Amino acid sequence: MANRHLSRKSRQALIVSGVSVALIAFLIRAVDWKDAYRILQGGISPGMLWPFLLMTIAIALAYGYRWRLLLKFRLDNKASLIVSTLCLGGNMLLPARGGDLLRIHYSHLATGMPHAEILSRLLVEKVIDLVTIAAVGALASVSQGASSVSAPHSILTIFTVTALMLALFVMAMIKYFSEPFLLCLRHVFNCIRRQGFFEKHVTYLVGDIRRSLAISVMFLPGALTLVLWVSVYAFSYIFAARFVGVVLSYQESLLVLFAGAVGLMLPAAPSGIGTFHASIVSAFIYLGRSPAEGLLVATAVHFLFFVAYVVPAGFLYGRWYITRNIPR
Repeated sequence: MANRHLSRKSRQALIVSGVSVALIAFLIRAVDWKDAYRILQGGISPGMLWPFLLMTIAIALAYGYRWRLLLKFRLDNKASLIVSTLCLGGNMLLPARGGDLLRIHYSHLATGMPHAEILSRLLVEKVIDLVTIAAVGALASVSQGASSVSAPHSILTIFTVTALMLALFVMAMIKYFSEPFLLCLRHVFNCIRRQGFFEKHVTYLVGDIRRSLAISVMFLPGALTLVLWVSVYAFSYIFAARFVGVVLSYQESLLVLFAGAVGLMLPAAPSGIGTFHASIVSAFIYLGRSPAEGLLVATAVHFLFFVAYVVPAGFLYGRWYITRNIPR
């Protein structure tokens, strides 16, 4: 059984690595490296690191507060900032969104909440993120349509509608069809003789998600997420672009932000290596701009976020691992 599990994990790792390698090969062929070198010769702006750093702090604080809202304030402010830092840094470094697993385990230790309840709040958060991505895509489409920039709006609209429909489908299935879904799962768990696990964990998990998918629960976290994306995240992309000598307007930053979010949804190596960069480059091509600019911006965003979150997350996790006490 263990060998079979390892074999499945190896196949998954091979697939996601193959996707990343293929997209990196695409970027190598698509980008004019002389153009990239010319842009860098125009001058890197180290002064942009300070406002970018402020944006990363604001993102960590906002994510921590949103998690507090979803957990009904069972974490204090300091613990919520620690758990958001662990999550953001872990997602940048670990495969399969490993930072989310760190967040679940830390929240369990800090609050005593069952893992299933915390997992249900995480799934609600992912639904909120998916709706937000669709909203940002819609805003990007509208802003690009109102500007003089030429872009294939049909492709952008397809991605936006797909993300929105997927989010609504997931919400409807859990909210209104959970009973038939649980009935089917019960038969499956009966066949594998795990009735106790099903009754103790799965039933509770689905029921808690259904209760949490309510306007009263999702409104404040959803509003905070949307404001965060269209303000702090958008400006962080603008500052990262200016750092490598690329000028992005606010309207363009929304499209690039949306493309990057879509790229991170695709299977790839940790932190979206390859898929994220290819998505950003594609957004620049859609905007009628140089692919070299897109690659520079993607690399800057990826590198700066990586340093900003992985370093403090590594320190917190190292302290946790050595002392065997969760950081507070």
